[in-house]
Amino acid sequence: CVLAYGDNSDGAIGYLVGEENAGMRYMFTMMNNARLGVGVEGLGLAERSYQKALQYSMERKQGYAPGAARGEKSFIVEHPDVRRQLLTMKAYTESMRLMCFKVAEQIDVLRYGVDEPTRNEAQEMVDLLIPLTKSYCTDMAEVVTSIGISVHGGMGFIEETGAAQFYRDTKITQIYEGTNGIQAMDLVGRKLPMRAGGVYQDQLARMKATLADLEAAGDDLAVVHRELSSAIAALEDATNWILSEGLGDPVQALSAATPYQRLFATAVAGWLMAVQGLAAKSVIDNGGADSDLAKVKVVTARFFAEHLLPSVHGLVAPVKAGKSDLFALTAEEL
Repeated sequence: CVLAYGDNSDGAIGYLVGEENAGMRYMFTMMNNARLGVGVEGLGLAERSYQKALQYSMERKQGYAPGAARGEKSFIVEHPDVRRQLLTMKAYTESMRLMCFKVAEQIDVLRYGVDEPTRNEAQEMVDLLIPLTKSYCTDMAEVVTSIGISVHGGMGFIEETGAAQFYRDTKITQIYEGTNGIQAMDLVGRKLPMRAGGVYQDQLARMKATLADLEAAGDDLAVVHRELSSAIAALEDATNWILSEGLGDPVQALSAATPYQRLFATAVAGWLMAVQGLAAKSVIDNGGADSDLAKVKVVTARFFAEHLLPSVHGLVAPVKAGKSDLFALTAEEL
């Protein structure tokens, strides 16, 4: 393939789109959609990997599950650790889907909202959530597809199963349309300071409002309330450090950006899983036709809250470590 410029006598012609020196700002209008698209790609790979792993776990027999009668061996889906792996895949994938849906919903609102304040709020929410969604959905796709290989055992490493292909394909999603490191820089450098931190505070208020609904929901979602409340506190702690220590020292902020982004995104994912859990519980309480599906959603929300959401606490220390050791060695000493 050959691309030639200016083959004729007139030479190549360049056209200025919009105002001079405003190209980056214009580009981000397109980049938001592209970054959401890459997040959806990560979601798709995770979903397909989960489906394949689940099917394999229901066909593969190996050993005896706890409590199983001796004789015919158990399907591996009955083994506790495989069940944990599958639920981890399911819960992460579910949270990725919710993040993509939330951003897509707000893109529709900013285009078709009834008034300017509504559209402006949607624009701010999209701007804040885009780096979180792109990075979370692609980073978690790597986690999910890796587990998918493990569920297949040694066969997962063999090409004929196809399980490893999903894992390989996730890698590029973490790179193009802005590496996830760039997303983290965008988050702490551009998005947190928006409206003097007001956009972040609005998101925090949305998450805290859900806590009241969870408290009223009773025992079924008590663990979700407990863990989401704790995750929000961790997010506030880390954000306060970024705002107090990082914004005055760009190296501090950028050194903490990636663990902070993971913490923020995981907390948002936990919030969205909680919102879905509340909706599902309402269906069950009202005897809706989809009560069986709603039960699955409630259990998945609880699993995410108890098994996956607590990972935010391990990210607070790396955020606060900042640049302390990153530049303790010279480039030659690395």
